[in-house]
Amino acid sequence: MAITYDWFENPKAKAGEETTLHIRPCFNGTTDTKTLAKHIQQRCSLTEGDIMAVLCELNDVIGYEIRQGRQVHIDGLGFFTPSLRVEGRITPDMPLKIRNRKVRFKGVSFRMDKELQQSVGVPKLMMTRWEAHSQVTTPEEREQRLTDYFSRKDFLTRRDLQFLLGVKKTMAVDLLRQWREAGMLLNKGTDRQPIYVPAPGCFGR
Repeated sequence: MAITYDWFENPKAKAGEETTLHIRPCFNGTTDTKTLAKHIQQRCSLTEGDIMAVLCELNDVIGYEIRQGRQVHIDGLGFFTPSLRVEGRITPDMPLKIRNRKVRFKGVSFRMDKELQQSVGVPKLMMTRWEAHSQVTTPEEREQRLTDYFSRKDFLTRRDLQFLLGVKKTMAVDLLRQWREAGMLLNKGTDRQPIYVPAPGCFGR
């Protein structure tokens, strides 16, 4: 396995400004608490239940310490630190009382210890084989792609649409909903496993 990534456009501050890109990781799933507990149990004599209990209590204790305005350090893991933000624009001449009203809790920042960095090592990096973000297409282009698709295939699934248009799952679901509400697609499957076909007179049918 490797850490996969993709490229995304940065927003432009001014019209006509050169387009630049930034990189973002595309995660290979999520390892949940139960899986972590199982992996830890295989490395020590504690039961999975004991480990789950400790992890749950650790969450509560870290939350309590953060609320008290403290940073939390776990040896070999790193620092958990509260971070703040302000709403709107703040100027030096603004009364302190008004400034203080605009301060909000942003979240928790994490800075790893060198031991964790060494444990991670130097991972392999690889550009994702799949689209991590939606391609920009016009409504006309989308309808033409579906017309071409239905000239070869009898039905369409949400996953088919993702690959056909190069869009994320959320956008594919939204497009399918729009076409169904417009009467352009019909669901011949079930609510849990929908299979879409063109309505008469739509997408070349």
